[in-house]
Amino acid sequence: MMSVEIMYLGAVTSFVLYGLAFHDTKAAIYALLLLIFAACESAVGLGLLIVIHRFGRTIDFNSLQEVGG
Repeated sequence: MMSVEIMYLGAVTSFVLYGLAFHDTKAAIYALLLLIFAACESAVGLGLLIVIHRFGRTIDFNSLQEVGG
């Protein structure tokens, strides 16, 4: 999940640098939208980790078991 966030930041950086190089204000808007999307994605991921921790008292995916299957 951390590598996805780094990819988002790289894309935001490229949008900002493109906007600065070519004086395009739309690139800043796209960068802001991408930052909002990345924040939402990380909030959902953190919520999933909290639920997994409350369910199994660990966040190690190898120790989780399927229930009822």
